[in-house]
Formats: sequence, C-alpha cells, structure tokens
Amino acid sequence: MTINQAIIESARKLQKNKIPTPRLDADLLLSFILKKPREWMLARPKFKLTKFQIFKINRLVRRRIKGVPLAYLVKEKEFYGLKFKVNKHVLVPRPETEMMVDVIRQQTADSRQQIIFIDVGTGSGCIIITLAKKIRFGRFIATDMSKKALKIAKENAELHNLHNIKFLQGNLLSPIINNPQSPIPNPQLIITANLPYLTPIQLKNSPTVQTEPKNALLGGSDGLKYYRELFEQLKTLKNKKITVLCEIDAGQSGPIAKLIKEKLPEYKFQIKKDLRGLDRLVKIEKI
Repeated sequence: MTINQAIIESARKLQKNKIPTPRLDADLLLSFILKKPREWMLARPKFKLTKFQIFKINRLVRRRIKGVPLAYLVKEKEFYGLKFKVNKHVLVPRPETEMMVDVIRQQTADSRQQIIFIDVGTGSGCIIITLAKKIRFGRFIATDMSKKALKIAKENAELHNLHNIKFLQGNLLSPIINNPQSPIPNPQLIITANLPYLTPIQLKNSPTVQTEPKNALLGGSDGLKYYRELFEQLKTLKNKKITVLCEIDAGQSGPIAKLIKEKLPEYKFQIKKDLRGLDRLVKIEKI
C-alpha cells in the first residue's frame, strides 16, 4: 500500500463514520506514524508503507472512529500558533480559548507595570506558556490539582524553552494564598481561568468530549462550582488592581453575572462574545 492509497482508504473510513474532517485527519495520522510533515507525504504519493505502518494507521483510524480526539492520537495540538503536547490527563486546547490571550495582550500592550500572571487549572499549560512567549515582562505562575497535568505543562514549558513559569499543585489560588513561601506581592494580578464548566447533562450530551478527563470538564450541577470557589478565594487578595478572565459556556452568562454581583460586588465585569457570536469570556476587574 502506498501513501496515497493509505490516505484515500483512511479518509473513506473516517468519512463513512461521519468524522468531520476525514482527509485532514487521515493526513495527520499518517504524518504522525511516518514522523514526516504532510508536504513530504504529498511529494511522495507512491512511497510504499511497511506492513507495520499499515497496521498502525488502521489502528489509529479505528480509535478516531470511536471518538478519540485527533490530538490524543498524534499527541499534540496547536494553540495560538504554538504546538503543545497533550495526553489523556489534560483537556485538548480549544481555538475559542485563544481569545483569552488576545484580550490580555491588548490590555498589556503599552504596560510596563509589575504584573503577575496566574493561570489556575492550567492543564496542558497552553495559556500561561503562550502568555510567557508573547509577553516579555512580568512573573508567571500556573496551578493545577493534577500532578499528571502539571507534568505535561512542565514538559510543554521545556518544549518552548521557558524557565520563568512557576508550577504549583493545588486547587485554584490555594497553593499561592496558603503558602507563606509564595506570597502574592502588591503588583497588578491578571488571572486566567479556563475551568471545568460543563454540567452533568451537558457532558452526557457531548459525544466529542467523552474521552477527555472528566475532572477537566465537569463544573458541578450548574457548571459554576469552580468559579464559585475562585471568587471566594479572590476575596482574600489585597491587591489593588486585579483582572480575572473566565471562559464559560454560552448559556452561563446570566448565572455567572449574578454570581459575580453576589460574591464580588466591588468588581466590574463584562461578557465578551467569541467569533461565533456566543458569550464566551467574562472579564472581571477590580481597579
């Protein structure tokens, strides 16, 4: 079987099973197996595969048909033009989360103040690592409950040759608030929080996320469990200037607005829409 035959056959199987981008997926799976870029394959359509390579592409195609995300199969995902390692212990980075980075870059474009960037529930580390790559000043801290997620985040920091990010294990801001050796000094804080926000019903009705870690998806009965905890923690911070960016489900804008008014009455907030026109990002500020 040649490269071209393998791609055509794989794409046919994927299309038959209603995988949204069959040809692209087939290309990327074979590229991963051959450890060659797509351009290399396109230039060699008659290159013959070994029996073992054919076995591997067929196995990956079967797993893709069963709903395993492409990123888990090829062990990486692009975010904001950068590549990140991913595995079953972290959520696959989503394009809509890039909006968070855009907002922060716009906010800090002309700033040279002392800023501490904190990413809570960092997962693969894609947000904090992208910020550290794109913003050349400030301090960078990331937290996560999961040791296995932090391991991937640290590997991604190494992959991008970044050594200025402090990774801490714990719930949201607790490893910073409760650690006397890591106090939060007075400078401005910018906190990013792409926390689990699906309800059990949403999770059940979302077949595309069934193989991703449930603890990175489920946000309690109303999807706001972890944001509720984060807002309680924010009350303990004495910093004069704090910006918090929270990613939400489009249907949560009303409930989270009510929650902010209840828990953080001194904060102002606005809800921003993503490129599809859906409520996606909540910007909360104490100035």
